[in-house]
Order: sequence, then C-alpha cells, then structure tokens
Amino acid sequence: MLDYIEITKHIQGKNKPFLGHLQPEAVYSSGMERYFVQGCRKMEIEHNPNTQSLKLKGSPLYFIQGHNFTYNKDSYIEGLKHIEDLLEMDLFDSDLDSFEYGIILKVDTKPKYLIAGHNAGKGLLMRTNPKDRGGIRYFEDKMLQLKLYDAGRNIKHKQGMTMKGIIEEAGWNPDDNYLKVEAHYKQPHKLLNDGKAIRLADIFLPKWEKRLKEDLYEQYQRLEPMKTIELPTNKSELSSADIILISLAEVSMNQGIDLKKTLYEKINSIPEDILNMEDRKARKRQIKKMLERIETAPKSMYDLSDLLASALTKN
Repeated sequence: MLDYIEITKHIQGKNKPFLGHLQPEAVYSSGMERYFVQGCRKMEIEHNPNTQSLKLKGSPLYFIQGHNFTYNKDSYIEGLKHIEDLLEMDLFDSDLDSFEYGIILKVDTKPKYLIAGHNAGKGLLMRTNPKDRGGIRYFEDKMLQLKLYDAGRNIKHKQGMTMKGIIEEAGWNPDDNYLKVEAHYKQPHKLLNDGKAIRLADIFLPKWEKRLKEDLYEQYQRLEPMKTIELPTNKSELSSADIILISLAEVSMNQGIDLKKTLYEKINSIPEDILNMEDRKARKRQIKKMLERIETAPKSMYDLSDLLASALTKN
C-alpha cells in the first residue's frame, strides 16, 4: 500500500495555487513559502513563486483517516483530491519525487525477534537505533531505504484512545503481532522507470500497482535472513545445555565459525592438571555426539518470503 509521498507540481502560465485555506508556517530568503494543510494529520506544502513550483509532502492516509494500518486506494485519492480542491489546482500531473510502499504482515512471533533475524545483503547498509528497542531496522542504498518495523507497536505508542478504537474496528487486534515491510523510494524515477519522470496519476494504474508489488518482494529478497537450527520436537531434547548449544550453533553458522573446532580448541587450552588426556577425549566425544544431533533448518524461521508473497497476492 502507498503511504508517504513527495510530489512536485510545475506551475504553468497563469495557473496559480490558491493558498488562502492553508496554515502559513514560514517564508525563506529563497522565496519559498511553507504551509501546512490540516486533516486528521498535517501535510506540508512548499510554494516557490520564483521557480513556479509547488511541493506536497506527507501521508494522504494519515491526512484522510489518521492512520496507515489499512489502505484503500479510493480513500487515498480522496485525500489528494481534497487538497486539490483547497489549492484549486490539479495535482495528479505532478512529478513523484519519492514515496513509501509497503504491506503489514500478521506474524506469529514478536516482530522484534523477526527483525533481529535479518541482515543486510549485498549493496545494502543496515542501520538501527538503540532507542527503537529492536522495533525497527533500516536497510538502504542510494536509491532506496527498506524498513522492517513493528506496526502494532506504532499504534500502541503513537495513537490516542479514540484512534486506537477506530483502528481496532478496521481490523487491528492489540493482542496480535504485526510487522510491516516497507520500501521508501528515494529516487523512484531512476529505480523504477529508467530515469523518466513518474506522474502521480501513473502510480494508481493497475500496471504500476503490479510493478510495486513485484519490486517490494524483490527488494525484500536482497535481505539475508539468519540461518536457523531445526528445533527438536521433544522437550526432553531441549535442556538448558541443549538450548545453549543450539544458540551457539546458530551464531557460529551465521558468522562462518567452525563451532566444533572452536570447542575442541577450548578443551585443549584447559590445563592438564584440570583435564587430563582421557578427560579431554571424553569431553570431545560428548560434544561430537551433541553436535551430530544439530541440523540446519531447510528454511530460516526468520524468512518472510512466503508470507510476504501471499499477502501481496491477496491485496
């Protein structure tokens, strides 16, 4: 679903925007005038008479309905048309400078664990903020920023009681877990349209809706979900020692460390007055037997590919 957008309207001839319905915010030495338009949430408008341009920034979803938990194309367009009416100017022929497109997945595990199980793939830089407490992770390059974040946490901590009730009626369950996969296209014309400008109206066409779904899936494939160990189904095989070993095995596997060699070297480093030769052999046999029970899962528990594909097909 579409969310945040930035568009630029190139004003032609005597076609001037009407600014009387907007909330003035600032005027800069460059001549640029900054305004807000008030809805459920504000959207920002920058008008520059010198360059004959008008920029609109913000989320039409938040503007028209106060949240982005659900997406309806007609409502999104309605929000934009309302701003058109205020400005008395067509906006759908504007250039699409940047935008966000993503989808919310209902997951069985707390999102922060799934988010932590993803690393940056080739060409991407990963960024986190300790203040987010594992609730969001960014992966980016020059053209795009891909985000994985806890969508339910945003609602719980950033929405008031009235809006929470509205979102709950729309399908949100505060007891469920929701993770959003979202791409922020910084230069969409280069990444998606061979360098040619994308008009705002284009993005609502069926061929573009299909293109965005495909690209979101492709962008997610650039991430590297951590490999995981196949968990035993019998709790008798999940003692505290087993859990420690499984955790060590997963960390070692994802960091390219030979765990068996590491543990053997540790045994060999222990002084003989503590572990003699026979003691060392016995410990190595025990470790070998334990490691033989560990198997790599055929599919990582962190991999959201199937869930993402299914959700994109339904929407």
